[in-house]
Amino acid sequence: MTPGVTGGNPGGSPVQMKATTRLLWLLAGALATGVALAAPVLAGATEGFTLESAQRAAAKGNAQALYDLGKRYARGDGVPQDYDQAAEYLRQAADRGYPLAENDLGAFCAKGWGVKQDYAEAAKWYRKAAEKGDALAQYSLGRAYWLGRGVATNLQASLKWLKKAAQQDQPDAMQTLGEIYLTGGPGIKADGRQAFHWFLKAADQGRTGALCSLGSLFEEGNGAPRNLDLAINCYRQAAEKSDAQAQMSLGRLCIQGLGVKADVVEAYKWLYLASQNGDGSATGTLIAVRERLTPAEVFEACRRAEDFQRAFGNNAAKR
Repeated sequence: MTPGVTGGNPGGSPVQMKATTRLLWLLAGALATGVALAAPVLAGATEGFTLESAQRAAAKGNAQALYDLGKRYARGDGVPQDYDQAAEYLRQAADRGYPLAENDLGAFCAKGWGVKQDYAEAAKWYRKAAEKGDALAQYSLGRAYWLGRGVATNLQASLKWLKKAAQQDQPDAMQTLGEIYLTGGPGIKADGRQAFHWFLKAADQGRTGALCSLGSLFEEGNGAPRNLDLAINCYRQAAEKSDAQAQMSLGRLCIQGLGVKADVVEAYKWLYLASQNGDGSATGTLIAVRERLTPAEVFEACRRAEDFQRAFGNNAAKR
């Protein structure tokens, strides 16, 4: 199965048509270009410091050097990996008001790395960095308000901070905004068009889970015109990034014959891949589908799955 965007007038308003046209271009190449994802916490040493120069500057109380050492100890970069030591350096840098250290110390508190796990303490440090304009901290604080981790659940506050982060092109904030608008919650009405808007922006930044969510919106006609070709295209590109949910969706469509020819062998392939990528629900469905196949058909499905893995790998992407 190689579904593509083929025909099918999606209909809808001029605004919807414009969004659909833009997505066609997005799906054609955005993920294929290998868009760089947002730098994760503790991505590497601070530019400009060697280990020795960082140690000398840190001894004089330089906050950036202290942050550099904190990251080095967290990663084991030129020094033994030591989360306790990393947390201590991050705290010293954070106490000097260095926003990157404040954010990362918040992450350490949330995960319990080198310190006692404490969501309230994490939120405190996220807020300090967020108020200084750090996009990753703004996202983390917005997520804390969404989940009620360390602060009372407050979707209005969550949206405030997530939108600040999204304005700085923080892709995780964009995806979380899509998730909030998709389901709604206290004080926030579900809004498919807003969900579509934010998932589109997150997918444009390389977030595979957002691309899968766009597939669902196109399949359901929620926030965008219903278009199975575009839904399948979204699922397919996410599946090529080893997204288990997208692989499950493709398997389901193959079973139902929606947008593609009904093909149980192809469905088994997608379910097998989803199971390999950790989707627990795929395993039960896989067993049920296997009962409908001959041993030769199961062999063929597994061969297709192996061909797919050779072509695209089997490493789950950032959702």
